[in-house]
Amino acid sequence: MAENPSINRYLRNKAMDHIDHALGRPFDPMRETYRNYFATDCPRRIEAFQASGHWDDCGAFTGMRYFSVNDAGRAALRDHLRTIRDPHRAWTVSLIGFEMTIIARSRGKAFYEAFLRASDSLELDFRDFCGLARIRRAA
Repeated sequence: MAENPSINRYLRNKAMDHIDHALGRPFDPMRETYRNYFATDCPRRIEAFQASGHWDDCGAFTGMRYFSVNDAGRAALRDHLRTIRDPHRAWTVSLIGFEMTIIARSRGKAFYEAFLRASDSLELDFRDFCGLARIRRAA
């Protein structure tokens, strides 16, 4: 997987949800993410982030306080996702010599997402797609 795709998820643990949000809700929080910041003007949240070992204080700008997630925060999120058994998995879908990585909760959802992406550019109905495409768990 050449990238670290984002996932549409919400975590009930607010501290972990803030870390996940700051990182852009990545599939793998330990890999490089496209973002790493959280801005707030809430005094209680600022105090909590400064007291936490998961955040680095990046300073204030235009009335907002900016924080970034440090390595300890990334590791805490990774461990939390394992603990709650996050159902998202990486799948590789092959279609006419091309491969795409899809992050989904199930094989069927990954297959259908791949169909939606492919049908945006190819004249395919779902039956044709099923005959041409192959899916496997990504390495």
